[in-house]
Amino acid sequence: MEALTQSFVQVGMAPDEARLAAQRQFGGMVQIEERCRDERGFAWLGQAMKDVQYTLRSLSRARGFTLTVLITLVFGVGVTTAVFSLTAGDLFLSSPYPSPKQLMRIGLRDGLNGDVFYVPQFVYQADTEHSASFDEFAVVERRTANVLVGDEPAGTAVLGISERSFHVFGIVPAFGRSFLPEENREGANNVVIVSYLFWRRHLDGSPDALGKKVVIDQRICTVVGILGIDQKLPLIFDGDVYQPLVEKADAQNVFLPMLSVVGRLKKGVSTAQALAEISAAKLPPIPQWAKDYMSRQKPILVGFAELGRSDSSWIMVVAACFLYAIACLNTMNLMLIRLLRRRRELSIRFAVGASRTQVIRLIGIESLVLTIAASVLVAFIALWIFPPVFAFLNRDDAELFRSHWDWHTLLCVAALSCIACLFTALVPVFRLMKAEVNSGLKDGGPTLGEGRLSSRMRNSLVSFQAAFAVLLLIGTGLMVQSFGRLHRLDLGFNPVGKVKAVISFPSGYNVKPEEVITLYERLRQRLISIPGVKSVSYGQDSLLVGYFEGSSQVQMGDGSLLPTSATLVASDFNATAGMSLMKGRWLSGRNGEVEALINEAFAKARFGDRDPVGLSFRIQVAGDQNFPVVGVVHNVRDTVRSPSGPHIYLPAWMFPQNINSMILSFESDPKKGFDAVIRRAIYEVDPRLITVDVGSINLGIDDSLGAEEYAFRILKGLSVVAFILTLIGLFAVIAYTVDSRMAEFGVRMAIGATPCSIHRLVLSKGMTAAGIGLVLGTLAACGLTRFMRSLLFETTPFDPLVYAGVAAVLVVGGGLACWIPARRAARLDVVKLLKWE
Repeated sequence: MEALTQSFVQVGMAPDEARLAAQRQFGGMVQIEERCRDERGFAWLGQAMKDVQYTLRSLSRARGFTLTVLITLVFGVGVTTAVFSLTAGDLFLSSPYPSPKQLMRIGLRDGLNGDVFYVPQFVYQADTEHSASFDEFAVVERRTANVLVGDEPAGTAVLGISERSFHVFGIVPAFGRSFLPEENREGANNVVIVSYLFWRRHLDGSPDALGKKVVIDQRICTVVGILGIDQKLPLIFDGDVYQPLVEKADAQNVFLPMLSVVGRLKKGVSTAQALAEISAAKLPPIPQWAKDYMSRQKPILVGFAELGRSDSSWIMVVAACFLYAIACLNTMNLMLIRLLRRRRELSIRFAVGASRTQVIRLIGIESLVLTIAASVLVAFIALWIFPPVFAFLNRDDAELFRSHWDWHTLLCVAALSCIACLFTALVPVFRLMKAEVNSGLKDGGPTLGEGRLSSRMRNSLVSFQAAFAVLLLIGTGLMVQSFGRLHRLDLGFNPVGKVKAVISFPSGYNVKPEEVITLYERLRQRLISIPGVKSVSYGQDSLLVGYFEGSSQVQMGDGSLLPTSATLVASDFNATAGMSLMKGRWLSGRNGEVEALINEAFAKARFGDRDPVGLSFRIQVAGDQNFPVVGVVHNVRDTVRSPSGPHIYLPAWMFPQNINSMILSFESDPKKGFDAVIRRAIYEVDPRLITVDVGSINLGIDDSLGAEEYAFRILKGLSVVAFILTLIGLFAVIAYTVDSRMAEFGVRMAIGATPCSIHRLVLSKGMTAAGIGLVLGTLAACGLTRFMRSLLFETTPFDPLVYAGVAAVLVVGGGLACWIPARRAARLDVVKLLKWE
């Protein structure tokens, strides 16, 4: 430039004139600089940085829009990720165990109990004695024991596991070693392996814990191994303290111990071949009554991976996907509305030479910034807020909870954020492709293609949001109906105020049968002195035990055998438990007097329409012993969902070793902390007794509905969030519609329209979109809710009350969301608006 200027000066031009002539000949300096930067290839980076800076300034000015979008995306991405972390292990992620398809769980099946995956020891021995289909087995016996570290009690659950159990699941303790083959025998099994959580809680989390001593049932055991934080065993093998399993038979009860067994198939062996082999296995010598019981049982093999999957997990995943879709649709709608509000700015950009690609890039960067911010918030909440809250509520280590948020979860956050970024920018970009530059520069023009198509698109997005919300609300409503019927169910006894304390005797606790009765009488006297306790009794656990055992064989009149559940109880057990006497009387309680109470199901099956009081029956194992019936009680359910099978109640003195529970009756369900008082009272009577569990029966009912309760809570939370997001989307669309049509409303009112008619016009627009969503959601629910049948109790997927209730909720909520914009439109100042126009 300087050389060119000098050449013009030399031919006689003035310096200023020469400078201007040189600039005209040389060309624009800025344009040349831009071309040079383009040649270097980094112009896009500088422009992108400018776009990011502009986007941040723009979003900081639009605080309401930014906050609403962030909250929507945080809920959508965060909740969906949380559901993924809860279900991924069962549904999506590959098993952490080597060759998981070869792992098979062995169980039994009959017509009464269904599938049972706990087998007696003699069945396991018969299956494995000559097994040619399995390489190895993992066997566990879950038992109760007093575990002490120093002088402090550290738990009651101890898992006896076979020597190859850890190897089956590919686990080697992080510290120390696994069990040795010679340690799986009596006298040599005084070694334990502890879980990571037990190590942190009771052994100070130090590697020096190896070699420390713990006391199990008054036997000193040495810690030889510690599991790592990421070494997770299957649920049936999950525990805190592991000890070598010693196989030994119980002469008094051939069905004990009950074992969980997982076998690893040999390569090339099919499930059918292995099942045929174990079905042909011969049982060892057992009593005839046990043979008769086992004759109804058929062995089964179920793939280990299939056991963890349930309908509730899939329902939660689908519900989370619906919520995520609602969040994306809502964000997409908000982005479209923001684009339309920026019509003049973007039209000016087009007018001064910006390409559509540059403007689309600006919209994409805005969507990317919002989704990245939402992802960071989700990750921060998950990694730094939830763990201490979880630890505070559950008294667990925050580190243990954080371990569940592994790279799979973070990858899920990233994937959901990328999808949200793509879809939320999709509709605005589509509108930009058809933008009209000239109309965007005119006052009141249909800017950037805004018109009927844009309006219909926004309303369609709201309708889809409403449809997804209706699906979730209907699913939640069905669960509410199901739970209501479950809680109104006739259980056969009054559970209010009833507390069950399950007691176990430690190994080596030798006591005579008559002394057992004396011990339970002492426990009764101590527990009755607790304030608030009305009455106390004892017997075998028979209230909602969770299954129908049916191991007692009652002789029928035609010589066949009736599977019956038999329970030994004290004379006042049934009355204390709140059972109803239908005929006859209660047990007398006199020692040596043989008598029996029966339930209505037994009376119907054994005696038909005859009055059973005064009649008698025989049990196969008792030979010729007659059991006279003294009374009939109302059926007590074995589980909440299944009706009661035949049941008999016999005097406790006949076999007191089977007594394992105390029943306490309060005026109402006791407050939190009552279990510690009961445990302390039992400890005062005999410190050697193991209090396995103390709990309110009403709480036990809730626990038995764990899968349904779990799914219900997730659905309830998802449906509430989805409903709120839908209302936000509906409000945003109607509010924008009112703003964009203010001039039209002013003209309408100027030529005679009333505020009420304008109010109705706005309401009808919003309610039409909500109504379309209601219809679509209802039709979809008719097809999808049938997959919830396994979680519903006496409730059909097409319950009209639920559908009507959801429709009413959506109509009321939609009306409220549209009311404020409609009210604003109806209060329009016509004179002021027309002057401005």
